[in-house]
Amino acid sequence: MWLLSVLSLLSAFLLFQVQPVISKFILPWFGGSPGVWTTCMLFFQCLLFAGYAYAHGLMHLPRKWQFIIHGVLVVAAAAMLPIAPSASWKPTGNEDPTGRILLLLIASVGLPYFVLSSTSPLVQVWFSRAVQGGKPWRLYALSNIGSLTALITYPFIFEPRWDVQEQTVRWSLGFGAFALLCLGSLWRDSKSEHDEEAHAAAKAASTPAIWQRLLWVLLPAMASMLLLATTNHVCTDVAVIPFLWVVPLSLYLLTFIICFEHERWYRPVLWALPALLFLFVAACYGGIFDNLAERLGHGWLHDVMSRMDDNMDDFRWQLLVCFGAMFFGCMICHGELARIKPDPAHLTEFYLLMSAGGAIGGLFVSLAAPHLFTTYLEWPVGLLLCFGIAAVVVTRAGWRRPLRWQRYVFASAGIAVLVAGLLLMKDFAFEEEERIYRVRNFYGAVSVEKIWDEENGGNMVRFHHGGITHGVQVFTPELQQQPLSYYGHDTGIGRALDSLKDKPNGKAGIVGMGTATAATYGRTGHTFRFYEINPVVPQIAREYFTYLADMEARGGKVEVIMGDARLSMEREPSQQFDVLLLDAFSGDSVPVHLLTREAFEIYQKHMKPDGIIAVHVTNRYLVLAPVIEKIASVVGMKTARFITDSEGDLEYTDYVLLTNNEAFLKANPGDDSESRSDTEVHPGVWTDERYNLYQILDTD
Repeated sequence: MWLLSVLSLLSAFLLFQVQPVISKFILPWFGGSPGVWTTCMLFFQCLLFAGYAYAHGLMHLPRKWQFIIHGVLVVAAAAMLPIAPSASWKPTGNEDPTGRILLLLIASVGLPYFVLSSTSPLVQVWFSRAVQGGKPWRLYALSNIGSLTALITYPFIFEPRWDVQEQTVRWSLGFGAFALLCLGSLWRDSKSEHDEEAHAAAKAASTPAIWQRLLWVLLPAMASMLLLATTNHVCTDVAVIPFLWVVPLSLYLLTFIICFEHERWYRPVLWALPALLFLFVAACYGGIFDNLAERLGHGWLHDVMSRMDDNMDDFRWQLLVCFGAMFFGCMICHGELARIKPDPAHLTEFYLLMSAGGAIGGLFVSLAAPHLFTTYLEWPVGLLLCFGIAAVVVTRAGWRRPLRWQRYVFASAGIAVLVAGLLLMKDFAFEEEERIYRVRNFYGAVSVEKIWDEENGGNMVRFHHGGITHGVQVFTPELQQQPLSYYGHDTGIGRALDSLKDKPNGKAGIVGMGTATAATYGRTGHTFRFYEINPVVPQIAREYFTYLADMEARGGKVEVIMGDARLSMEREPSQQFDVLLLDAFSGDSVPVHLLTREAFEIYQKHMKPDGIIAVHVTNRYLVLAPVIEKIASVVGMKTARFITDSEGDLEYTDYVLLTNNEAFLKANPGDDSESRSDTEVHPGVWTDERYNLYQILDTD
């Protein structure tokens, strides 16, 4: 029992720690998009299914062949170590990253992960053989404790202490220990006695019904869908960091631990009631509190609803609601799954179908949803479906009351909650603001909004990525060619680009096109070189905005380079930029690979001696300026920071400029550092292999 327990813990620990390790390793190669994580999750879920299918098939072979086949597989997996991916897997152009990521993962961690994924059901089978009549489900809960430990320790212990190369080495050493334990357990199992006839009789006597097998697939599929949809929803508007990947996955595993450790922990109604509340609020928090406050008029209830609406602007409340809804939704799905688990004789089939459901949920979110939806519609769909399951659980509990009148009362109440809740959630969760264009791909959901600007007397067109505005143009003679939103003349980038006025052959690089508002600074003889990773953005900038065409009409030159900016700059000769703007954001998140020491060394190669690098660090959740200032001190550049307040069509901005141009710094000294609220943030130097966004989360 001790041997199997340690093996179960270690295999699960390695199984789940490799996920953030390898995902963080390759994140800089594919543009820092949330799609990298969801694609990795898809791979891991599908390979988990393959591992469970292998374990199920292995159990149908003679014991001798089980020992030989699995022993050879474990040794072969250990021979593939270490797991660090080769740099040859970096993308070379603007091809769809999904296929390349999946092939990379197969080549680097495929076989070790496959072996690890088969371990949990195999260990439980070995336990059932060694302990006649024993129930192996606690070993499954124990393995999930190992998985949860891996995820919790990663952002707080492993990520800050070791870079990703060191993490892969330590993980490989752990896999070596696992291989020895696994081979020892396999040998012990081959020598143990087991009554095959009794096992066959128990299997035949407890054959599951078709509806049970169907639920073994559907319930995990719902939970998996909700997990990935929540991760996408949160990462789109917060930050693409392992910490925010780890939290929902940890909560997901916690529900398995609670449900499978012992039957006493899952009490359907006690879990279903908070699930109904959190799922409802998560689906409706974008507008229901404001709506209720308006309907209530004045009074203390109006004040409560107004405060709740204000709280929803705080990302900590948003995370609480979103993660709470995901936890309770998964708790209901996995609790109901545990209630219908089979006799241990059908253990491998149960895990096989359960993992198939998880893979189906992952396939839907990662592959189907981007083609079916133009927004992250799987998030409200998942909330509604889980709300329906929770309402059915409450209704079922009411129908099982001992007295008839209680049955009718409680069951009717459950049905009323189901119908009313779904109707309200449908109205708020699926409410979409009017857009003239929407599209979604690997890099996220983008849209274009057109409204009438009463103040200026003309059409205003906005470009959105997720819930964040990434540029605006007002179509009036006075404003059409003026830099608006984050690009006004008093902003950091405005000051940098205004320095090109006296340079007839000035050249600027812009990382992240958006609406191409920066082109308003381009004049005759100027060259503006845009780097853009999302293939739909240049199309939007040309079709719905005129900044590029207006610059070309003034005699300027526009160049568009598709693909990841950093990888493109690595391959091309020095561009000799006068100004380089780093403005590539995914929603309100940060592609970290553009903000490391190695990245700035690449940028320096492309700059003139007196060139200016302008970094747009405006962010609702992360304090990025100290990171840039720290890197500047390491790469030998001076900095000036410029913060502007919102005014009219100009947004609040925060820029850090890096340059050794003394004349520019004298004319633009930057803002007083003593007036900032982030002077106490002291991050280390970010590198490709070591950075920690958790340190710079804005908790004020």
